[in-house]
Amino acid sequence: MEEEEAGRKRKMPQDTQAGTELAVETREDESPQQNLVEEAVLSDSTAQESNGDENPQRSLMRRGCKPSPGRSEEERPTLGRDGSQRCSQSSELGVPEQLHDGEKPYRCGECGKSFQRSSTLLKHQQTHTNERPHECPECGKRFQTSRHLLRHERIHTEEKPFRCSDCGKGFRHNSDLTVHRRIHTGERPYECSDCGKRFTQKSNLIVHKRIHTGEKPYDCGHCGKRFSQISELMPHQRIHSGERPYECGKCGKSFTQNYHLMIHQRSHTGERPYECGECQKRFQSSSDLLVHQRIHTDERPYRCPDCGKGFKLNSTLVTHRRIHTGERPYECPNCGKSFRQRSALNQHQWRHHYGSPASAPSVERASCATTAPSPMGGSALDGSQ
Repeated sequence: MEEEEAGRKRKMPQDTQAGTELAVETREDESPQQNLVEEAVLSDSTAQESNGDENPQRSLMRRGCKPSPGRSEEERPTLGRDGSQRCSQSSELGVPEQLHDGEKPYRCGECGKSFQRSSTLLKHQQTHTNERPHECPECGKRFQTSRHLLRHERIHTEEKPFRCSDCGKGFRHNSDLTVHRRIHTGERPYECSDCGKRFTQKSNLIVHKRIHTGEKPYDCGHCGKRFSQISELMPHQRIHSGERPYECGKCGKSFTQNYHLMIHQRSHTGERPYECGECQKRFQSSSDLLVHQRIHTDERPYRCPDCGKGFKLNSTLVTHRRIHTGERPYECPNCGKSFRQRSALNQHQWRHHYGSPASAPSVERASCATTAPSPMGGSALDGSQ
């Protein structure tokens, strides 16, 4: 009896192995993925019959598959969408798939880009279909993801959940808070490779580098003048359209730029926030302070290309160059005589046509053939002057 039982136990693994090989051969016509899964199931049952309860997980580990540490659930090898093999845990258990490092089995059929998760692929595919399933109930604007819709809705609710721990200022987006906090920390992570100047935002670095490259990607459709920033192009275009959207609430004077309105309003409030470190004289704008400081440094950054003479102000250089060009843009409406400077036209009108400055028309009503450029942008007759 004992010899027969021992012989039966020795034959059992061979019979089981033969059954496994027969089962695999009968499935040659099925898909490789199905064969692989069924082979794993047969291998599992074989291991359990031959070894009892001795670590069934070992029989499931195939070449190229790594065990998941700390898990005893059943694992099955499967094929990714691109045909690569990977290990996944039983779908009946609802356990996420275990991918190898860097493996991206989900590939976009439009552009070929690969992703680790099918949900990420679905979101990406919306960029090709232009699908925007998430709609704002307030304005009807549509978005590709619920996250983008949530950010947009803060415009309507004025919600600012991200608060600065230093000053308490609120922001709609965490990225805006990150940039703001650099004001307090002094951090400037973006450095210009040409001059070493540092910036708090990458966009500011991109604009700054155009100083070195000379790039001016924004051009005016009216006169062809080019600018390095779109913020410079927009106020320039108002010279052609005559638009002055910024109006003073005190006197009604209007301006082409909001910055000019802010400076003008200081004439009503008397505010002079910019102080000279040399003589403590105060100014309404930083540009006025910069011009004043050249008195102390004797800096003359504006040079005449014809004679090399230097000037502290660009407007003074413009007037000086008329000596070389012979240009006389300011014409008297009474006698037709022209002048290089507006001040010379005013003096002419006082002496020969009006008798005194009080009876002369204002500068804004004086007729000029052309207007001189202003140091602050726009024309010299801009309301900001």
